[in-house]
Amino acid sequence: MRDADPVLLGVRQARKSAEHGPVPPYVERDADHEIDTALEVATVGGGLVLIRGDSTAGKSRAAFEAMSRALSDRRLLIPGRGMSLDACVEEARALYRRGHQYVVWLDDLEHYLGPSLLDQVVLRELVRLRAVLLATMRLSEYDRRTPQLTGTAKGDDAYSRIDLSDPVLKAAHIIDLRRRWSDAELARTETQTDPRLLEALRHHKRYGIAEYVSAGPPLWDRWHNARYLGGNPRGHALVSTAVDLARCGLVPVSTELITSLHSGYLADEESAMLSPEPLEEAMAWACQDPLGASRLLMPAGQDLWRPFDYLVDTLSQLPDAPPVPDAVREAAVEHARSVQERYGVGVSCYRAERIDLALRAFLPSAETGHVDSMLYVGSIFLDQNREAEAETWWRRLAKAGNARGMLNLGVRSHRKGQRKKAEKWWRRAFDAGLPDAAARLANVHEDRAEYEEAERLWRIALDAEVPDAYFRFGLLAYQRNEYEEAERLYLEGARRGHRECTTNLAQVFLAREDYEEAEKLYLIAAEAGDCVAMRALGFLNEWRGRIHPVDEDPEERSRRIGESLQKLFDEAEREGKWNGAARSAREWYQRAFDSGDLMSLRVLGNLYQRRGKYGKAHKCYRRAAKLGDPASAAYFNKPVLAYARQYDVPFDEEDEWDEPPWQPSPRTLRVLEAALEIEADMAAEGLKELQDRPITTSDWAIGCFDVLPAQTWNQSLVWRQQMIQAFDDLAKDIKEGHQPRPRSTGEEMALHLALEHAAAITEDSPDLAEEFTEGVPEQPDDYDWFACKDLLFEDHDVLMLYEPWMEGIEDPENTVNQHMDMANLHPDDWFKPFRSQDARDPDRDFRY
Repeated sequence: MRDADPVLLGVRQARKSAEHGPVPPYVERDADHEIDTALEVATVGGGLVLIRGDSTAGKSRAAFEAMSRALSDRRLLIPGRGMSLDACVEEARALYRRGHQYVVWLDDLEHYLGPSLLDQVVLRELVRLRAVLLATMRLSEYDRRTPQLTGTAKGDDAYSRIDLSDPVLKAAHIIDLRRRWSDAELARTETQTDPRLLEALRHHKRYGIAEYVSAGPPLWDRWHNARYLGGNPRGHALVSTAVDLARCGLVPVSTELITSLHSGYLADEESAMLSPEPLEEAMAWACQDPLGASRLLMPAGQDLWRPFDYLVDTLSQLPDAPPVPDAVREAAVEHARSVQERYGVGVSCYRAERIDLALRAFLPSAETGHVDSMLYVGSIFLDQNREAEAETWWRRLAKAGNARGMLNLGVRSHRKGQRKKAEKWWRRAFDAGLPDAAARLANVHEDRAEYEEAERLWRIALDAEVPDAYFRFGLLAYQRNEYEEAERLYLEGARRGHRECTTNLAQVFLAREDYEEAEKLYLIAAEAGDCVAMRALGFLNEWRGRIHPVDEDPEERSRRIGESLQKLFDEAEREGKWNGAARSAREWYQRAFDSGDLMSLRVLGNLYQRRGKYGKAHKCYRRAAKLGDPASAAYFNKPVLAYARQYDVPFDEEDEWDEPPWQPSPRTLRVLEAALEIEADMAAEGLKELQDRPITTSDWAIGCFDVLPAQTWNQSLVWRQQMIQAFDDLAKDIKEGHQPRPRSTGEEMALHLALEHAAAITEDSPDLAEEFTEGVPEQPDDYDWFACKDLLFEDHDVLMLYEPWMEGIEDPENTVNQHMDMANLHPDDWFKPFRSQDARDPDRDFRY
């Protein structure tokens, strides 16, 4: 290859210079050593080395110079763009048999990728033949083929969506080449004498050296300024048409198509006033090479053109880039002919959320068996909740041997409750070489308690960089308080499109009080459809509104956010000051609920509750409870004395100080004792059925357990037996002549429930109350349940567990918990005595 011409291999010419050649002297790049090292490794056993960077970053030149340094004695194979690589593979076999070494040159790798081109099979064969493949690729093209946040493989019931990451790219050794040059590279440029390099050096603060030498910025200005008075407005429109067609994925394009669409760019009043030049003149202007380096429209075959890719990439990277006109996008779909053209246009439409056009682009190729198009069609139908139609395409994919089709058929079977069939499909997908299936099978083995096999499969998934494995190991690291490792794993998963990894990564930043970065990550995950991220954004917006003004200093903001829950007690004073933030929070909560996140409906109720809109809050809780939200359902089970009457017992103020301390009347205690015993017996009966399984909102009549706060619904059998013992202990206190003073949180809850039950007995079943109190004289203050509730307890903190807006208050680290000096609210602490002297006799009678 030592005689190869760099220009013919794709290296851009520099501006014309009478004293210098088309290519200026090479300036050593910082990445050269890494490129040389990668090529050295590839020469041993074969492999693909890919230089990645922006348009005009100098990728082709860096690749050519590396090849000249390290592979100059090798034969050079250059496959045709968009053509089958069969001939290249045959030539490689012949060279390999004769003992010749060679290099395969793949400038602009995107033109060689795909079925029947360079796929896994072809790459594997070339590597077996010890081929060194040297390729370049623009960042924009690489990004088109990397995972997007269109879905996730998390959970057995989550479908595997589109895998945009080309397996060939996964196998490549990638070296990034920066467009903007480093100080060291600039210093090396200063030693050059070529005037083109020195002129580029004077503009280095704005442009990269290679970028300026290849005339990228001047051609951008030539195009951008052409639409103004005295310019070439029609020529500008022709180039704009070609650029937008390229943004749609259609390259190259014919003169006829460009000219038929360009008038849409001249339709505005300003363009009409410029008196556009004749069409022939405009086309000639667009195809000129004014600097001897490049053109706005590059020839790409007979009557075919492609825009200078620098224009396409630069326009796409603008934050306010204009959208592609609908007429142009529809024309791209209509005129895409080959499988590759239809696929490129379909991907562009999908990303632009023009799903109707994407489906039109993908379907013809999908019908002919193009695997990537079938994957997209199946995913589109899935997005539209047309699972049966999506299943049809997955079956076609599986029949064609595609492992992702098998994987999704497994998910479909799992969702139908067909677990054995699901495992069969996942096993087939795994055997077909899809490591994503290892994560699904790992879950299957974990469910069977086959932990050693599950761990082996999880490790396989992690080694293969399966996003769900990063999520799993990141979660384990976070639970071990290994936050740096968790961050690393979540970051790797997020880079591969796993939206739950993105959400959890945001939570890591939130924990370190980096609220700005956390919000950015939550936005990314929320836009990808993650309900938890949407809910988190609602929280952040609610905090922002309740805690700090918009123009508050960032340091002050961080300090005040740290005190957020304490600020809840000042809510009334702040009411109405933060309507904008409250609206934003409400919108995110509503969006999360609309996306299927039930908890967000409850959190929306919390927002209304804190802002004094109690009616709306109640409606949210009621709806959430009906849909199965445990905390909302428990809210409606809070013990209240709805049946009790408030007694007004007369007393003489002069005798008040002579009265003994208040205590319930004998008849009151008799009924309360009976209520405690009934509650204990009902709970014991319900426990026979319940045992230690978690409680759900559909459970009913299982003793007291389904009316306790939702925080207790997952407690063990032993915990539930202790709850029954709390009723028994309080009943025994009364029986032995003592007042029922709760000594633990569990006993407080038992007494609240018993008071509610006792009040119902005295109001609804007076004959039963008479039966319980037979022979006990009446007193004026009999059945004063309100007084019992006021005076038998130290506080009513345990009832706060029923309030959805106080979620998390049971945690001793919770700010409100600490502010109010609460004790033993966590279910694990319910049966710990408040004080050491409150401990009950461990040798007392136990029901269990």
